[in-house]
Amino acid sequence: MCTGRSPLSATWIAKTIGLKDEPIIAYNGAIILGENGQVVERNIFSVETLLQFWKICKEAGCYAHFYEGDTLLVPEENKWNNNWVKNNIPLFENSGWKIESYNWYRKQCEVKLVEDFYDFFQNRLPKISKIAVFHEGNALYNFSEKLSKRMKHLEISSSSDYRNLEIAPKGVTKASALMKLLEKQGILLTQAAAIGDNFNDYLMLSYAGLGIAMGNAPVKVKEIADIVTDTNNNRGMALAIRRFLLA
Repeated sequence: MCTGRSPLSATWIAKTIGLKDEPIIAYNGAIILGENGQVVERNIFSVETLLQFWKICKEAGCYAHFYEGDTLLVPEENKWNNNWVKNNIPLFENSGWKIESYNWYRKQCEVKLVEDFYDFFQNRLPKISKIAVFHEGNALYNFSEKLSKRMKHLEISSSSDYRNLEIAPKGVTKASALMKLLEKQGILLTQAAAIGDNFNDYLMLSYAGLGIAMGNAPVKVKEIADIVTDTNNNRGMALAIRRFLLA
């Protein structure tokens, strides 16, 4: 599993769908978990980067929250974070999991209110691996362009067709993490298939030997892929796996 979700969320979903003893890429490549669930690589932002980013974000009137481990750090409570724990650990009612297990996972993550991020960054030195940005209007594409010009040491993408931004340290992407895992396992990049549905999958789909875009992916993501499958609502991922990987 290679996802923008938190390590705990990815682990919960992997176990729910029956993936056992498999490595996991979380936070768009910033964290890699080994087969036993241990963290084998973690990338974090420097304090200077966090301070500069927060200043630019506030100037632009954008909302941002920060991911430290399985904790979401927020400047205020709002619609972009008030259901985060529920969304981070979704309840799959037909999965067969006991409610006790679901509740245990939910208790491992939290939303933490931070009143002053400038002070928090400088004095707490948090190990933040991912930033997400939101805006009430339709301004995030332009903001991403502005941000990339002023801060060269960021990786900026979106998992929602620029209705959000997902930001990682420079050089950290799903593609870079996938290549590291493949190298450790002795698998050539040309032998790997990748499936994705948004801009944070773009590089991964372009690098993999077989890049498969979901039918609900943005046009530019479909264009870079080798194959386009059906949408997520029409079991497009399952269809692609059965047709191209299990044939």
